[in-house]
Amino acid sequence: MADRPIPIVIDTDIGDDIDDALALALALNSPEVDLRAVTTVFGPVATRTRLALKLLAAFDRPDIPVGTGRAAPLFGPEPKIAPNQAVVLQDGERLPEPSPLGADELILRTAAEAGASFTLITIGAMTNAALALLRDPGLAHRAHLVVMGGVVGTPMAEWNIRCDPEAARLCFDSGIPITMVGLDVTLQCKMTREDVEAVGARGTPPTALLARMIEAWTGVTKNTPTLHDPLAVAASFRPGLVTRQPRRVAVETRGEFTRAFTLATQSDAPNAEVCLGVDAKAFLRLFMERILAR
Repeated sequence: MADRPIPIVIDTDIGDDIDDALALALALNSPEVDLRAVTTVFGPVATRTRLALKLLAAFDRPDIPVGTGRAAPLFGPEPKIAPNQAVVLQDGERLPEPSPLGADELILRTAAEAGASFTLITIGAMTNAALALLRDPGLAHRAHLVVMGGVVGTPMAEWNIRCDPEAARLCFDSGIPITMVGLDVTLQCKMTREDVEAVGARGTPPTALLARMIEAWTGVTKNTPTLHDPLAVAASFRPGLVTRQPRRVAVETRGEFTRAFTLATQSDAPNAEVCLGVDAKAFLRLFMERILAR
C-alpha cells in the first residue's frame, strides 16, 4: 500500500443489530485502516464491551483496547435493552480486560496519539463522541467523524440519531468534519442468504463467531443482514463507493413529531459530506471478500 493505514476508533452498540459486529470484522480485515480502539455506547454497555472483546479475541487482536462508554443518552434514562447476541457469551469465560479509560477518554487519548489523520466512526448513538467533544472541543480540529446515522430522503428519525438527538446535534454543530452515511444509501446494501451461508461455511474462528452472532440475530428478526454500519467503515477508506454532497445538517431536538429528524439542506456553510448514493454491488463484493479473508 502506498498510503499509511488510517487510524480509527469504532464507537458501537454491538449486540442488537448484527451490522455492528460485521462492521468491526470488516475493519479488522481491511489493511487500509488501523483499528486503534473500540468503544461501546447505549444501554447494556458492559455486555457490549464483553461482546467486542470476544470478537477481537476471535480475530487474535486482544491488543486493541475496548472502552466502556455511557449507558444513558445525554438527557434521559438508561434504556432497558437485552442484546440478542449476548447468547455467544459464556459464564466464566476468560476475556481480555476492558480499558481502564472511559470511552470518551479513550477516544481522546487515541486521537492524540494518532495525529491529524485520526477518524472516529460512530455506528451507534453519538453520546460518547459528544462527550469527547465537550471534554476537548479542540478534537473538532484534529479529527474526522464518520457517522452511520440520519436519513435525507425520508421524513423519519433514524435509530442512531433517535437514541440521543442532543448528542448528534452537538456533534454536527461542533465544526468537526463529518461524513454522514444514512439510510438513503445503507438500505441498498443487503446480504443474501447465500452470503450468510458462505460466512457459516468458512470455518475460521472469526467467521464461526460471526455465524453464531448472525444466527442469534436472525432468530429474532427473521431477516438477512443489512450492512448499515459496514458501509460507514468502508466509506472511511474507499470513498469512491459512495457519492457525496456538501450539506448543512441540522438535528431536530424539540419538534413534537419530528424529534431526531436530520434536515440536510444545501447551504453556503455546509457542516457535513452527506452520502446520497452507493455502488452497492462493488461494496458487497468488497465486503464479502474481506469477511471471508480469514
